[in-house]
Amino acid sequence: MPTTSEPLALECVDIVKAYSLGMQVSLQQSLAALIPGRSAVHESFHALDRLSFSIPRGDFFGIVGHNGSGKSTLTQVISGITVPTDGHVKVWGLVLPLLEVGAGFHDELSGRENVFLLGTILGLTHAQIREYLPRIIEFAGVERHIDTPLKRYSSGMRARLSFATAICFPADTYVFDEVLAVVDDDFRVKCTEELRRLNAAGRTIIFMSHDLDLVVDTCRNGVWLERGKARMVGPMVDVGRAYANHTGIAHGLAGTLSS
Repeated sequence: MPTTSEPLALECVDIVKAYSLGMQVSLQQSLAALIPGRSAVHESFHALDRLSFSIPRGDFFGIVGHNGSGKSTLTQVISGITVPTDGHVKVWGLVLPLLEVGAGFHDELSGRENVFLLGTILGLTHAQIREYLPRIIEFAGVERHIDTPLKRYSSGMRARLSFATAICFPADTYVFDEVLAVVDDDFRVKCTEELRRLNAAGRTIIFMSHDLDLVVDTCRNGVWLERGKARMVGPMVDVGRAYANHTGIAHGLAGTLSS
């Protein structure tokens, strides 16, 4: 894991992300808000709770944890999609997130038009997008459908185009949140190989998945989240072993990791 002398891609310091539960509008709550010194009281839920860790530039970093542990909230905070309630996040360079299949795409636009839309949102010029477009189309395998409206794409085609667009556009750090769950095995292998190539070229990869095998196999370091806190940060093989042993899931994997 990084030392203070290593250049960082990401630093999270005492990150808190709190949400209010049961926020329903009622006459009683509305009246209470009008009375000086009175306010409606809501129970809060801390999706992230004083979370601190850092990622060195060029790392391949995994995020694991059970449902509700704060994984997706963390990727959203890292990507700037949501802001923390407290604490701060420092990010070096350009971050390109892919947190949901088809995120940033429009169903009524064609695949080609959606690539230009996403590239424009990311600040690329049309000339730059045209330069990357052939590789995006080839990688996604949608040559025959690139001018078809996205609403006619299958979930797998949509996922392939989303992933191809994300990895073919230039960035310093790529953030992926469970985006390979809906693609077939062959494309998943192709994607992981491309992620390794990007990482070997010095790009930072932050990868979240419920597939512990995949995370351990691809990531060098990682964090195990539990109730919004970092239960463990370190080499991914050690984090994966501890997580598997603690949760009792993937018992065979736990044995494999310990060998």
